[in-house]
Amino acid sequence: MSTLSDRRIGPFIGACLLVLVVLVAGCGNSSKEVSSKSAAAPSSENSTSSSSTTSTTAASSASSVTPTTPLPVSASTRDRLAVLSIDDRQIPQGTYHREEWPHWADVDGNGCDARQDALMVWSVVAATVNRSGTCKVVAGSWVSPYDGMRSNNPSDFDVDHLVPLENAFRSGGWAWSTERRRAFANNPGELVVASASSNRSKGSDPPNEWRPTNRDSWCAYGDGWVKVKSAWGLTVTTAERDALGQMLDTCGIAGPVWPLGGTAFTSPEGSAPSGSVSGAPVVPVAPTPTPAPSPSVGGDVYYANCTAARAAGAAPIYAGQPGYRSALDGDKDGVACE
Repeated sequence: MSTLSDRRIGPFIGACLLVLVVLVAGCGNSSKEVSSKSAAAPSSENSTSSSSTTSTTAASSASSVTPTTPLPVSASTRDRLAVLSIDDRQIPQGTYHREEWPHWADVDGNGCDARQDALMVWSVVAATVNRSGTCKVVAGSWVSPYDGMRSNNPSDFDVDHLVPLENAFRSGGWAWSTERRRAFANNPGELVVASASSNRSKGSDPPNEWRPTNRDSWCAYGDGWVKVKSAWGLTVTTAERDALGQMLDTCGIAGPVWPLGGTAFTSPEGSAPSGSVSGAPVVPVAPTPTPAPSPSVGGDVYYANCTAARAAGAAPIYAGQPGYRSALDGDKDGVACE
């Protein structure tokens, strides 16, 4: 009886052992699989973290200020305004010091500094210039485009930097070399002859904080401001950009001309700078130099340009007459400002 039972139980026990071995093996594989998944999890988390860091860095880089987009000279003022870089930060690097922007230099080598040149150009009649020793404008006739004030005395006027030097400093000029600052501070396209009172009222304010009381000058003011900032790679604030757009909205058929009494005057275009922003010195490029008149040809009468000659009723000017000089005689036929 026992022998028969042993024979029956033996195979049963063997089968149970086989099932047990299979179950144990299955549990081991499952454990390995779970372990493998657990090990892979940190790798995925690290990847997500790395991706997040990269995205943050990219976003930070994208928010930094980039230089103003260069445009061809023929681009409209509206086009230039549209691509000016916006920078609404309040405090730049460093502190503004006016003496670090050398101004009233003779950048075109004509014997007169930039201030005297501006007084000659903006006079609605031929300016009287004392050239004994140093060049000095002693008489003329000026109309301040900012407020309409008139005078024949140059001492009643300031030569204003359209984009104030401090504003230029805050909008990118803090990084410039001294030579680049000098070129900017003496740039003819930056200079406006205005009444001393209006210039001092303006101070260093941008267009969103100060505008000329003479609304007729808003178009030329906004146009000049945009062109200067565009040419020199300077930034604007959001409020400044919006104010400039409003001023350009006042432009009529005549376009951006300064109202000087009954005379419409287009200010000289300042040449765009060359060279790096803060690296090697740049050579300022000014409009065609205006040489001093020769005593034997033209005497003491001096016209800065044909506009001044026509305003004085002197055009055309023939060779040998007061005020004639070859620089005004484009075709060299002996008749200037034809």
